Amino acid sequence: MKLRFKYSLLVTLAACLSLLGACGKKENKVNSSTVGIGISGNNPLFSGAAGQTIAAQYNSIRSSVACLPGRTRLANDVSFYVTGSFSGTKILGNWTPGFMTSGTVSAMYVGVGAYRDLMFLTKVTNGSQVVGYNVTLSYCDVANQYPNYPAVVSNERALVNFQTIEGRDNWGNLTVPNGIVINTATSCGYGLIASAATLIISQRNSNPLSSTDFPVYTSFTKPTCNN
Repeated sequence: MKLRFKYSLLVTLAACLSLLGACGKKENKVNSSTVGIGISGNNPLFSGAAGQTIAAQYNSIRSSVACLPGRTRLANDVSFYVTGSFSGTKILGNWTPGFMTSGTVSAMYVGVGAYRDLMFLTKVTNGSQVVGYNVTLSYCDVANQYPNYPAVVSNERALVNFQTIEGRDNWGNLTVPNGIVINTATSCGYGLIASAATLIISQRNSNPLSSTDFPVYTSFTKPTCNN
């Protein structure tokens, strides 16, 4: 299934930071789920027929969608989860690092950001009850604004403290509500992220010359696809 992704309205933003260079050995510590094993056919949450299909779709989308020219997709993805009682099409809560370890994944919703960052939201059920959601994020790197300095989003920096936020324009008008809003239509073979304004922190690594923590603001919206 060939995908054509639209740019979202919001792009990755940065606060005014004092950026320093980084040197020394790379740590390669970014973006690994700290709980569970993520979206994989080997994860027990994906053991059913629907889960196996979802795992295959995730691998296909992630491998076929390139970042914008000049950017590279990070080697690993990062996952967070939220539990509770959910109904309707809006998912809101405090996101915990890692991946849920019990239940059955029954649906996936896909979103795309302006730089081709990807969001994979997976619904976890216990029988007919929705018990939680995992969000798995596949980011593109972000270069430092100063030439020849290391990237501020890269494989060497951990991504932490994911949250959804309100998206607002330059006049303060609400453009994206807090939470992840989903579209359950499956014309692409999976559900869609209708809107999500998000914040995640690209954490300073252990090298004392690395740049400070870097806030990454990203808006995700639905992709388009060819059947």
